[in-house]
Amino acid sequence: MHNNPAFEPDEIKIERSNKVHPVEVPRTKSEYQLKKLIEEHKKEKWYLTLFQIVIPFILAGLGMVAAGVLLDYVQDSDLFQQVKEVIVLVPALLGLKGNLEMTLASRLSTQVNLKQIHDKRTMMSAILGNFAVTQIQSIVVGFLASFIACITELISVQKLNVSNLLTLISTSVATASLASLLLGGAIMLIIIISSRCNINPDNIATPLAASLGDLVTLAILWCIGTFFFIYKHLFWIHIIFIVLFVIAIPFLAIYCRRNSFVKETLKHGWSPVIVAMIISSLAGVILEIAIKVYSGIAIYQPVVNGVGGNIVGIFASRLSTSLHKTGDMGRWAHWSPKKFFRYPYETFFAKSNPEHKTGLVLMGLTLPGHTLFFFIIYFIKASTSQFKLTAPLVIFYLAFVFLQVLILLVLCYFMVHVFWHWNLNPDNMCIPLLTAIGDFLGVSFLFLCFHLVYLTGNTSLRTPTTMTSLLSTFTSTISIPSNSTL
Repeated sequence: MHNNPAFEPDEIKIERSNKVHPVEVPRTKSEYQLKKLIEEHKKEKWYLTLFQIVIPFILAGLGMVAAGVLLDYVQDSDLFQQVKEVIVLVPALLGLKGNLEMTLASRLSTQVNLKQIHDKRTMMSAILGNFAVTQIQSIVVGFLASFIACITELISVQKLNVSNLLTLISTSVATASLASLLLGGAIMLIIIISSRCNINPDNIATPLAASLGDLVTLAILWCIGTFFFIYKHLFWIHIIFIVLFVIAIPFLAIYCRRNSFVKETLKHGWSPVIVAMIISSLAGVILEIAIKVYSGIAIYQPVVNGVGGNIVGIFASRLSTSLHKTGDMGRWAHWSPKKFFRYPYETFFAKSNPEHKTGLVLMGLTLPGHTLFFFIIYFIKASTSQFKLTAPLVIFYLAFVFLQVLILLVLCYFMVHVFWHWNLNPDNMCIPLLTAIGDFLGVSFLFLCFHLVYLTGNTSLRTPTTMTSLLSTFTSTISIPSNSTL
């Protein structure tokens, strides 16, 4: 025994006995907490985790299938045909929904698991604070997304229609705000119910919130956009809406600064959301080009991006909760990989990673889930087009979505530990960036998949616009004027 009873905060005094067999004794508090957490995870059987995840996962996937069908339908509407920039908003706004709502789900799930929300008063404070901060982020990012879409159009056609500009800004901001309000309320209700039913909210909040998230967001975008498009020449309607949203920002910010649950989020939660919006907007530019060549991509885009985002959102939420339980932010966790090249292995197979079984379960869901959603979409699409099902299409599609999820999960394991070491809450930082990267990878891989299948001889995927005419049109729009015209 030590003569001095004082000990360092990270040390735990455990008396050893020579009369018993030697056992592995945790040397620090974080090691002890990790050992305890791993024991808890052993009690949480993998099939119970699978059961909790698979039903919300399938519901979320079906919601994304419905969103894909809706996008395939509305891409030919007057709004999407006359205001071309709207298609660039689709990945940005659907990604924004995923970024904000999945971050909200992860943040609230962690607070519930850590027993920070323990009575009606703290619960109401957490709910109102999270409502306010997501509204601020939605409004600001809605503005930025519309500006990026306008800049993209200005670069390509070298002109900008004022009525289309106001329609785009009003539609983007109103859609982001209303979708955040509805989906945020649904998430909070799900987390409250799951915590009272002794179900880990990390497993179900994110996918259940996403089950109708893409569909609701896309439907709101179409309805609100159509309204503003009909009245696009009445500038005062657009200006009133825009001014009201701008005025709301400072009042919401004042409330958030006084709310202990979201005060830090208001200060430090901006950079990942804005960077994610830029990445998703780039995905929107790729989607705009891809749809001109292969219109069939539209129906698959919400599913590919949404499933990848949901899977990595669940993993990030559970990893963040485990880090909060086993250590202090600002220091490498005891179970963080010591070498960069070990991250892929330790994501799925290291016993020191308390969530390695979750990673395997999520990876195992990818191919069966995507196969189910692919054929549902095919049978819907086949009844309305000459869309042909071929073996290369199925093989390339499943290979690319598997690669997308694999990259996202390994990247998630790396980013969660790095942000934790940098003293940044992974709940706020990781999910926006990961879902945006998932959007970019998803659209890019989908475009590449369709092009490879086209090269195998499946011409049913191609739209009437040929690649040659598309490139010539693009070249003519960015060509430099000759000296005679200057």
